[in-house]
This record gives sequence, structure tokens and C-alpha cells, in this order.
Amino acid sequence: MASIYKRKDGNGWRAVVRIKGYPTICEHFERKPQAEDWARETEHKIKLGQYKFDQHKQLHTFSQLLDQYIANGMLEHIRSAKDTLHHLNYWRTRFGSYALVHITPELIAKERLHLLETPNDSGRKRTGSTVNRYTASLSSLFTYAARQLRWITENPCAYLVKLKENPGRDRVLSTEEIARLLPICRDSRSPYLYCIVLLSLTTGARQGEILNLEWRDIDFTNRLAYIRETKNGRPRSISLSDPVIEELQRLHTLRHPLKPLVFASKTAFGRIDIKKAWQTALYLANIQNCRAHDMRHTFSTFAAAQGASNLELATAMGHRTLQMLQRYTHLDVQITKRFSQGISEKIIQ
Repeated sequence: MASIYKRKDGNGWRAVVRIKGYPTICEHFERKPQAEDWARETEHKIKLGQYKFDQHKQLHTFSQLLDQYIANGMLEHIRSAKDTLHHLNYWRTRFGSYALVHITPELIAKERLHLLETPNDSGRKRTGSTVNRYTASLSSLFTYAARQLRWITENPCAYLVKLKENPGRDRVLSTEEIARLLPICRDSRSPYLYCIVLLSLTTGARQGEILNLEWRDIDFTNRLAYIRETKNGRPRSISLSDPVIEELQRLHTLRHPLKPLVFASKTAFGRIDIKKAWQTALYLANIQNCRAHDMRHTFSTFAAAQGASNLELATAMGHRTLQMLQRYTHLDVQITKRFSQGISEKIIQ
């Protein structure tokens, strides 16, 4: 039952809701009708099991949650921490002063639509996949608030359906394009471009994985490269074909003894940037609409043509499907060994 009292100090009204088997709840209002309406609505929600009993105790804001999230080092567990922080800072501009209990699925859906229709800094509208990544970052934050801080009872993003995403790129280099590209890469001013492109085409490794390789990761005896940092967080080994081994041996003889990276910058100890050399090679080879990541698609297409199954392709490409099978059978080495040499022979005449 609900009771409405005039406050002793004369400043408004106090509403108290008492229902057997539930905690007592009270709230203060300036006017009596407001207190009566709140009490009636609260009683109804409790009886339907819809009332959130903790929300009246303390209303934490979105900015407080985000500050706590960062201060507790939660971003350190995310590989794409920079992008995640960018997403969350955007949401701060939209929800900063909001109490968490007032950020509902309906409000997020409305703000998501605003994000989709608003141009970015480059003047272009964001795609559905981009907005989904913004929402995923927001969802992780609310999961933290619900499960670890107990500031909310549930994640409001859990009720949202992902926006439709455009199909991904499926650009595959033809053997003719590769035949034009490789000689130009070999003659490039960049001493590493040819080896990097060759590695991409014959192993399917991501460009970031290749550029992060260190000499300690190269096993010339067993003809393997050990990739320590992967997108899904699971290290894997890849087999190296004869042409790749030859190029790596050549680079090994020319290496700087104090620089651990295989593809080390001349002027610094960090990673190199081959974007300019890559674009120049594409221009000289007259290859249109091609990105470095498309060499990864090219590897999978060539491997499939040689009879690779979906499981073999997922394993060789470092996807996270069937992770336990990968862990116990080491299929990554077996599969890349099976296809890298064959692909190498096909593209290098």
C-alpha cells in the first residue's frame, strides 16, 4: 500500500510504497498529485515485476560510468582500444549528463538513427556496419555497469537488433594482375614491398600480422613464421613457401642487428609504412580498386580452388571458428603448408 505524507519541514510531499515481501520504497515530490501518481505507478510496476528496486538509491550518470570504465583499465583488455574510446567519447557527447536508468533501448535506438544519418568529419554518412561498431562499444560499457559495478540491472543495448550491413568486399586479384604486380614490387624503392606482398598472397596473413613479425618469429629450419599478435587474440603459425624463404634470407643478411622487426623502418625502431609504395606499385601495374587486404581474399580463393574446405580456410586465415580443434591439432601449420607452396608456384612463373 502507498502512503502520502506532508514533509515536516514543509518542503513538499513524501510518498512511501509498502508491499508485503518487497523492500519499502520512498520518494519526495514538490506537489501531492505528483506523489500520488508516482506511488500508483510504482505499485503497479512492482506487482507486474517490472520495478527496478536499486535505481532509486543512486543515479549514476553516463559520464561517471565512462570515467570509471577508463580508470579501471577496461580498455586495456580491448585490442581496438583506440577505436572503442573514440566511439565511447562520441556517446559521452550524447548521453554525458544522463542518469543511467534513463538511458533506455528506445533512446539508444533513436540516437543510433541520428548517428547513422549524421555525416562524419569527412562529410560522409556512416554505414550500418560502422554504427554497429559504435553500438557494440556502448554495449560493452553497459555490460560492465551491470555485471561488475551493479549500477544498472541490465544492458539496454541487449534489446537492439543490429543494423543491416552492406556485403563486404570480395576483390580477388587475377593471375594476370599478380604477374604484373610482383615484378614491379620487386623493383620498388621499398626493400620490403616484394616480400610483404608475397607473404600476403601465399599465407593469407593480415598486413598488420606481417608488419609485426620479428626475426625471432621466423623459423628457417622448419620454414615457419609464428604470428604472436592476431585479431582474435590466438597466436598461430604459418608455413612459408620457397620464394618467401629466399626473400627472408636475403633480408636477414641485410638486417640491422639492433632492430627486432623483420620489416623495420630505416629511420626509427617502429613499423614501416608501405602505403605509398603499395599505391605506386598498383598504379604502375594498372590494377584498379585493390587494397592490401584483398590479397587475403586472393589467398583464400586460390586455396579454395585447390580443394580447401571451409574448416581449412577458416583455420588458415586465423578465424576463430572451431578454436578448440585448432588448439589440439595445429591445423594452421598443416593447412598453410598444404596451400602456400602450391599458390606460390601458381603465381610465380
